Amino acid sequence: MAAKRIYWAIESLAIQSEVRYAPKTGGDITAADFVSGVQSVGITTTFNLEQVFQLGQLSLYQDIEEVPDVEVTVERVLDQNDLMWSRCMGSGSITSGQNVECNVYFSVYADTVELVGKVLTPATTPDTSVWCSGMFLSSASYTFPTDGNFTESVTLVGNHAEWGTGTLATALPNGAPTADASGEVKRRNTITEAQMNTIISNLSGDIGAAAKVTNMSVSVDLGREAINILGRKLPYHRYVTYPVEVSCEVETVAIGGTNVDAYPEQSNVSARTISIPAGPHTFNLGAKNKLQSVTWGGGTTGGENATITYSYRNFNELTIT
Repeated sequence: MAAKRIYWAIESLAIQSEVRYAPKTGGDITAADFVSGVQSVGITTTFNLEQVFQLGQLSLYQDIEEVPDVEVTVERVLDQNDLMWSRCMGSGSITSGQNVECNVYFSVYADTVELVGKVLTPATTPDTSVWCSGMFLSSASYTFPTDGNFTESVTLVGNHAEWGTGTLATALPNGAPTADASGEVKRRNTITEAQMNTIISNLSGDIGAAAKVTNMSVSVDLGREAINILGRKLPYHRYVTYPVEVSCEVETVAIGGTNVDAYPEQSNVSARTISIPAGPHTFNLGAKNKLQSVTWGGGTTGGENATITYSYRNFNELTIT
């Protein structure tokens, strides 16, 4: 019986990476990993059309269809399990994982299903699935707020998306919950006081040694330009467009000045070390992060506290372990 609607409990996302397994083809998801903690999935397909006209007529001569672009966006909470970064690029730096491809499988089940695991009797198979092969991680961002959960948002890009039933929807990804699962969602107390003191100490020349940090975030955009070659319509490769800018924002409660002066006749900022431990995950931005801007905000008649946001950047330095 077809689903009357689609909601979170009947959706399932799995990633299959050549980092973990030998590359698979043909929609084989028996060696794919179920992704835990997923909050939302978006899939966008763009058909790239290029118009050609000719002298002597107003009507279109040909509307050429180039290779389609497929974009998958995933947002999830950080938990005890692997990040999307690790699943798609392996655990390590931008350079070490830049050429890794992965397959994405998104399945939708009947709205009468409460659990998409294999142990149900009779066995549950998806109503439909989409298989996106040859996907590359294109961008990632991580937020570490004081209110709410730590989150990971990623975008993957590729050129293939195949929706269907039958062989694409008959098997479940390995690791799909076979019983009601529980997670260890990471929040503000995941970072210990000692770890936070180290972060503040490393940035104390800018934010001050007594800073009260309320929010941190890390983001990176890998670009992923296509290389095309004669004799082949599909791109030969999607490469990382260096230099890659890695951004980090640190928001503090304003308890004094910004602690950073701006003098036109001298250098004002120095390189800082940034490393953020978040449970089993560590986000290391290296030792060449420089303050790009300082923003004072809030403290209005609306009653909110004044805050100071320090925006740092480096190039090509991000290792996630």
